[in-house]
Amino acid sequence: MKFTYSHILKTLLKFNPILDKTSGELFLTITDYKVFAPNEYILKKGRYDRNLFFILKGSVRSFSIIDGVERNCHLRSEGYIMGDAKSFAENPVANLDTMAITECHVLLFDLNRLEELAFKHHNILSFYLKILKEIITVFSHRINTFVCMNSQQRYLDLINWNPGYLETTYDKHLASFLGITPLTFHRIKNKE
Repeated sequence: MKFTYSHILKTLLKFNPILDKTSGELFLTITDYKVFAPNEYILKKGRYDRNLFFILKGSVRSFSIIDGVERNCHLRSEGYIMGDAKSFAENPVANLDTMAITECHVLLFDLNRLEELAFKHHNILSFYLKILKEIITVFSHRINTFVCMNSQQRYLDLINWNPGYLETTYDKHLASFLGITPLTFHRIKNKE
């Protein structure tokens, strides 16, 4: 079932209290509301656009296929922005595919249009800076987990970081995200 405009606005503001109703409505003018079925591609690699999306409901993953094996790089759920980090480059070429894990309701938007709004409206600029800070935090945390933690510590960290993933994401995707085999993932999960 599709969301109504008022439900979309309410959800956007719930997860982004930095936006007031007026700036939330302004942001919605540059978005396209879409619903994706499980396992449906939201964004494909090789794109030259600067598209991102805000997740209103559901879970998604970004991955790359290496030697025939899917490697999950990012997991995201409702309330977060998702897209390829290359979208922030001057000449973007997306190198990750992004797919819905569960049914996903998203707001697609072009980063160029967000930046144009941000230069004109203080609340939108604050929203944009929040997005950038979150990306920096997530990337640095992800690097730290792979450099400083073993597989069991990464699993426990994931539970602390976002326990909802255990309910909304398949174990095989979580194992890939943690850089371990599904068998190792199940051993760690059953041990905890």
